[in-house]
Amino acid sequence: MTPDYGMQVVAPFSPLIMKATAPADIVMRLNDRVDRIMAAQTEKAERDWGKHLAGNVSAEVRITDIIRAMPDLSDFLYDVARTYTYRCENVLLNYGNYEDTEELKDKTLEIQIKEGWVNDMVAGDFNPVHYHQGCVYSCVLFLRVPEGYEAEWRADKHRQNTVGCLQFIDSRTAVGARNLFVVKPVVGEFYLWPSWMLHCVYPFRGQGVRRSMSVNLAVI
Repeated sequence: MTPDYGMQVVAPFSPLIMKATAPADIVMRLNDRVDRIMAAQTEKAERDWGKHLAGNVSAEVRITDIIRAMPDLSDFLYDVARTYTYRCENVLLNYGNYEDTEELKDKTLEIQIKEGWVNDMVAGDFNPVHYHQGCVYSCVLFLRVPEGYEAEWRADKHRQNTVGCLQFIDSRTAVGARNLFVVKPVVGEFYLWPSWMLHCVYPFRGQGVRRSMSVNLAVI
């Protein structure tokens, strides 16, 4: 048996990504509201956010007001962002009790929703490598995948299966560090990360819409 030697994993330089699952009711109501936006050409045009974003995407509409008007969605975003903040701080300080963080325990964190938008991607759409400015955290909630997406994803014969996937990118590649992390879109799954982290979205070929919500958050 290997001696313990007081060994601990310390990760002061590794960026962390938080994964969570959004309540199904939030996903359903968001999809319903976005479907109505996409069907109303005037509102869709008024909410067009494509000129502010990096993607080559069929439709990108701003829904910041809708997110702020959904208390359960705002609470979900706040809860995940607060937990992420405390856990990052504790990893850095090597604590095990998340509620006893020396730097943050006497502070009430305020999470601000800076901007939120929905991406509706169709066959051939993609998001090039980019990062988000003017915020502390970025996040994505997967709302819809095309009906035939699973079969297309399974049929991808490349060494690294990326069809329709979100990919995070870091510059380092070494023992104990990965420079690429691929996320397959699954409805209801949610990811939050530091806004400076590079990421991209790969195209798919099948029929239907790949829908996701992105939000930029600030921490005060």
